[in-house]
Amino acid sequence: MTERPFEALGLSADADRAYPLLISTRGVAAAELARHLGVLGEQAESACGELAARGLAKRGADGLWYPLPPQAGLLPMVSRAEEQLRQGRELLDRLGVVYQRVHEGHRAEEIVQPVQGAAAIRGRVHAVHAAARKELLFFSRGGGAVGGSSVGGGSVGGVGQPAADPAVRRRVLVERDGLDAGFTFGPAHVRVVERLPVRLCIADRSVALLPLAEDGEPPDPVALEIGPSGLLDALVALFESLWAGGVPLGPPHSGVRLRILGMLVSGSTDAAMARALGVAVRTVQRHIAAMQRAAGADNRVQLVWHAARHGWLDV
Repeated sequence: MTERPFEALGLSADADRAYPLLISTRGVAAAELARHLGVLGEQAESACGELAARGLAKRGADGLWYPLPPQAGLLPMVSRAEEQLRQGRELLDRLGVVYQRVHEGHRAEEIVQPVQGAAAIRGRVHAVHAAARKELLFFSRGGGAVGGSSVGGGSVGGVGQPAADPAVRRRVLVERDGLDAGFTFGPAHVRVVERLPVRLCIADRSVALLPLAEDGEPPDPVALEIGPSGLLDALVALFESLWAGGVPLGPPHSGVRLRILGMLVSGSTDAAMARALGVAVRTVQRHIAAMQRAAGADNRVQLVWHAARHGWLDV
């Protein structure tokens, strides 16, 4: 219980503290109550008077203060507080509607910002990659670039600029034509699809860069920077949908991990797998966690399903 349980009902601090003490007695003098509260006698007397005015206490003929049932005095106060809260929520909803109506145009401008010119786009690509902390998602059409900057490749903002933080997971969807062109992707999880609708970069699911030109490098390129919104959510959902149907690029895992995967499918425990491989249980668990990340799986059941679907078990 908090120190001020009835503060929201409008009781003063002294009355708030006095009532729980009063209700635990069969009658108490104001001086005794003051001693328990650590306040002056006048303060205790005033607190009891406040409780009496609220229908929560009364003074007996013997001069002692007696509590009255809490339901009689507190229930009406609770009902009034609940009604005020309901009215406050209704006012909040109305103000929210007014804000959206008045500021609708400004919100659209805040959500989508155009970035014009190859140099400006390269700078934004570099900044977005550098600011990523968890994950980068890419659509790479035939090794295409955003403003001359490799969106799905191993560099950021062009040759010689720093790559993304190794701790940031990078997932790249590439068209089959991009593989034929010999495009490289650096340290990333790559899947291949027949066709992608656009070129795209999404960082931490909080910002996206989307070039307006479908292919090639126009003389004055323009890209859209998209912030948190329903539009960004739709782009993330599009990526995840295509990623689920993509084919993993190249051999997915080492021989050790494939052995672990096989034993996992057969129902072996972590300890049994560790003994079979001659390694620590934690090592086995780290290998399984790495395969789950590569597969985009939240648990081992999803990992096994993904492995069976994409032919990992046939390697």
